[in-house]
Amino acid sequence: AARAEHVLQVMKQRYLDGDTDFKPNTRTHTSVVDAWAKSGEKGAAKRAEQILNNMISTYEANRDPDIKPNVHTANAVCNACAFTKMEEDRPEALQIAFRVFDWLSTQPDMEPDSYTFTI
Repeated sequence: AARAEHVLQVMKQRYLDGDTDFKPNTRTHTSVVDAWAKSGEKGAAKRAEQILNNMISTYEANRDPDIKPNVHTANAVCNACAFTKMEEDRPEALQIAFRVFDWLSTQPDMEPDSYTFTI
């Protein structure tokens, strides 16, 4: 997961340096969140939420639809919470899951889907 996030950071830097072929988008970010969800590593849910929060901040600053988080992104963060393997991470993972669900529920142009309710 850390390696996937490193690739994302490299893509961001190349894009900022002018290479538009490397523009990270919603799918790119969601894939990295999913890598964290499947990793089982300590702090995975926290890293997943940080990526989501970064996407939200970037979207709010630029209004670029290519970076706007969607229900799949939120579901991937919730998966990271649901599959937390480290006992000491579980209380925080539960809090993160509720924060993400609350955020998703307040979005005017998206809503939790059937998968959201199965996590």
